[in-house]
Order: sequence, then structure tokens, then C-alpha cells
Amino acid sequence: MIARTVLLALLPVAGVFGFSNTIPFVAWSSKSSNVLDRLSPSTHPNHDALLESITKDESICSFDAIFVIDHPGLHNSDLRGLHPSCGVSTAIQNAPSSRQLPHVERKIVSKDSLPEGIASQCGFALVDIRPENGEWSFDGNKKHILTMSMPPIEGPVKHRKIVMSEHEQLIAGALEKLAVLSPSHLVLYSGSPLLSQKRQLSEFDPDYDFSSEDDDPVFYANAVVAPADGSIFQRYQLLTPALIISLLVVFFILIPVLVLGITALASIQSPLRSEAPSGYSAHEKKVQ
Repeated sequence: MIARTVLLALLPVAGVFGFSNTIPFVAWSSKSSNVLDRLSPSTHPNHDALLESITKDESICSFDAIFVIDHPGLHNSDLRGLHPSCGVSTAIQNAPSSRQLPHVERKIVSKDSLPEGIASQCGFALVDIRPENGEWSFDGNKKHILTMSMPPIEGPVKHRKIVMSEHEQLIAGALEKLAVLSPSHLVLYSGSPLLSQKRQLSEFDPDYDFSSEDDDPVFYANAVVAPADGSIFQRYQLLTPALIISLLVVFFILIPVLVLGITALASIQSPLRSEAPSGYSAHEKKVQ
């Protein structure tokens, strides 16, 4: 019974560790695609292996345009919080082929060479798109692979929901332009580690270089920082995963074991005095 209770108590802890260092990965296409149909929605793949399987598929070159969207700090909860009628949700629902992988394992240091690999493999023209760009200009004689880096999203849940709504409008506007310029297209939308996580890693790994992020002024200009005012819960993240795990261990393992031990000790009863056995006479024993 105790072992069963311990296992049930460890299930939330296993869930926290199981989804750590993961990002959401969403892909959809304007036509039926073997690239997406071969991806199992129930898998928990590695990000690098997932991109490798996509680039190795021969049908990847059949699209006129491939749109790669990178969103630092994106969580699966951010996508679940989108309104069903928003542009991104509508595009995924109406797509002939789509895949949504909510928890894809991705290392903080990951060399994403998907755009360059597809460009060299299929002869696509590589174009970098900014979220705030108004007009797109394509060469009608070439196929294109477009890359767009979104501003990072971070902060408390209420703030993330507001920021995600603004980012979704930028992505929806880009999707409308893509549908007009390239009716045959594939969209790959995924999260990535925040710059703060990369900075923390650099303290332990001196060989890691994040100067490319520091040299990008647009990255910082579009970054939305959590407001400094408000309650302490809005300014600081108090319930960290480590604290939540510690509370679960204390309340569901240590305290039940302690209560069980105290109850067992309290149930022990000992006689206050020892009674003489039957037939025993203290006077006769003294005479002898």
C-alpha cells in the first residue's frame, strides 16, 4: 500500500521531468504531403532527428515555398490558449495535412541547419523575413524557403497570453501573404530556447558563442519584457519546477510516512505494572 502511494505521488514529478527541455512543433501544408503524414502524432522525438527526417524526404522539394517560423520561449500552453477562430488555428484546421507535436525534445545549444539544408538540396532561394515587414517580393522563377524569427515570449501566464495574441496576429498576416504568393507551401512552426537560457549555459560552457544574438538589434527591439509593476507573482516566478517538486515530495511522501510512523508508535500499549502469576504467594516465598 505504501509503495503504491509513493508511485502515485511520483507521477506528477515524472511528468515535470518528462516535459522539461521540450518545445512545441507544428507543421501544416496547403496540399496533402507525405512529409507530414509519416510523422506520428504520438511520438516524443528529438528536434534534430525530426528535422533530419523532414529534409531526407524527397517530396520536400515539391513545394513552391517552405515557411520556417522560430519562436523563442514558446510553450505548448501558449498554443493551447489561442482562440479557435484565430488565423493560425484556422490555417492548421483547414490544412489538408498537419501535425502537432506538443513536446519535442530540443537542446539549448542546437545548430538548426534546416533552411540551409533544404535550400542546397532543392535549389530554393533563402529569404529572411522580419515579422514587421510590410511587403514581400519574390522571384517568380524560383522556389523559396522563408525564415522568420519571432520576438521572444516570456513572463507570467497572464502576460504571455497577451503577448501571444499580438504575435499570433503577426504570424497570421505573414500566412496570408504566403498563401497569395505561393499557393503550394509548407509551414514549420516551432519554439526555441530563450536567450537567457543560452546566457546561463555560457557560464558553464566557455566554448559556446552567442554573439550572433547580441549583434541582432531587431531581436532586442521586438523583445517584449514582462512589466515591472504589479504584484510579486507578476514580477517574479516563485513557483519554479524545483520548488513544486520539493512540495510534492514533502506533502505526498515525507508527511504521510511521518504520520504513519507516529500513529504506529502511538498505538503501542504497555502495562503500567506487572501482575504476579497465579498461585504465587509472596509470604511463602519469604518464609522459604
